[in-house]
Amino acid sequence: MSAPSHQPAPSSAPRSWALCLGTMLVMLVVHLGSTALWHQRLPDPLATHWNGALVADGAGGILTHLLAGSFVLVLLGILMPFSARSAAGSRTGAPLLVGLGNALLVIIGGMLLSGLIGQLDAPEALGTSMDFRVLIAVLLLGIGWGVASAFLVRAALPAEPAMSEHLLGEPAAATVAFTPGTVISSTVRMPKVLLLVLGALIAALLVFTFTTRTEGALVNWSLLPAAVIVLLASVLFLSGRVVVDEQGIRVYGGGLVKLLHVRPEHLVSAEHRDISPSEFGGWGLRISGAGVAFITGAGPGVIVQRKRGAARIYSVATTEDAQKMALVLNSLSTTNPL
Repeated sequence: MSAPSHQPAPSSAPRSWALCLGTMLVMLVVHLGSTALWHQRLPDPLATHWNGALVADGAGGILTHLLAGSFVLVLLGILMPFSARSAAGSRTGAPLLVGLGNALLVIIGGMLLSGLIGQLDAPEALGTSMDFRVLIAVLLLGIGWGVASAFLVRAALPAEPAMSEHLLGEPAAATVAFTPGTVISSTVRMPKVLLLVLGALIAALLVFTFTTRTEGALVNWSLLPAAVIVLLASVLFLSGRVVVDEQGIRVYGGGLVKLLHVRPEHLVSAEHRDISPSEFGGWGLRISGAGVAFITGAGPGVIVQRKRGAARIYSVATTEDAQKMALVLNSLSTTNPL
């Protein structure tokens, strides 16, 4: 009698990709097609920025308009399914990310369309307003399609979520004798796809800073500090070095700034297991109901329970690093009982 074969659990990833890329392509066709169809009725330059009252206060060439809109749509269309993949198997994470992404794609594409309609036959772009009827229509359409997408992704998931492995290697009770002077260091970096996305975003902000014509310098140059902030935040909160030694566990954001330090006297226990951004609300330094996390992607991690306060969660480079760190931290905690 042959042993029963194990069938792989259904995955929502193919459906997530199909829905997000399909929505992205439709909105790209609307964006590029409407510009090509109406280009003779549009002013030159075109509006590229609107204020809080949805009135155009910045303008640029038609190429800037096409590239800016396409960049945002492609960015969302690719980033959302990548994010949903890290939440594969979650009955809330993946559907929520896909639904939110598709809703944003429709709404942003609709805003670009309403901006064009508001400029039709106008002598100049500055001072024109977005078409509110189109905005209301795309807002409702975006919400509806976002909800429908979330249900479609959820339907592709198994009826019962797969049980995740609680611990890797030895049980949590296992300890090792801690030797003073022991130092375990693990360097973590952001996923390559996220690095590319952030690099493209910073480049786009710099390009728009120097190419967008506005009524005042404030709107134009406000993009430059935004680029600097994105760069610094990316370095400090999306890469770092996790260290475990006789002082406990801590992470250095960007390898420089100390974050999330748990000292031995505050330790209760530590475990090592695979973690994903969907558990803690995304990449980087995150705060959620599960605790405070420094997470750079799906993979091995160390979860530290404290005597007071929420848990601390750290991404590490390898499963071996996670195992060693958990064992050392559990050894340290036994020397500092409650």
